Amino acid sequence: MSTTLHFEGIVRVYELSDEQLFDADFQRWWRRFSLAEKEREARLVVEAKNMLMNAGRTQLLNFVGSSGSTSAFAQYYAVGTGAIYTVTPSDSQLAGELFRAQPASYSIVGNAVTISTNFTSGQANGTYTNAALFGVNATSTANSGTMMTHMIYTYTKTNANGITSDYTITLT
Repeated sequence: MSTTLHFEGIVRVYELSDEQLFDADFQRWWRRFSLAEKEREARLVVEAKNMLMNAGRTQLLNFVGSSGSTSAFAQYYAVGTGAIYTVTPSDSQLAGELFRAQPASYSIVGNAVTISTNFTSGQANGTYTNAALFGVNATSTANSGTMMTHMIYTYTKTNANGITSDYTITLT
């Protein structure tokens, strides 16, 4: 008997005020998905699917097969503003990386993990064209670490709002 594993990733970007980004009670409600679905959806500005990179596949297999420690898969979430027309499994850098931040939280529900990253109103302002998760010794320095996932999406962030990017990875 064999089992097939399917990986699907999707990012949902929500506009929030800086006050909401820093309010501990609001963040607890947000992470637990306690807010009414309509309330969450009213803040949704982008939804995009991603691709798992070759290096991301290798990292997942190393995690499953390792008896020791492995490097983190999602150390940083980053956005880019460069021209990009396609994503391929061999990608290793964002097109025009603008900004990266460490995830603020993660939650596991069933066979999915949601990794949430916050950008305040003063951070990462620009027109996004692509985004990715970086791991394996990633730092706050652009293009550091290993690109695990990559996606194309368009969103213009201004200093009028902060955002939360919920990156959900589902294994089925």
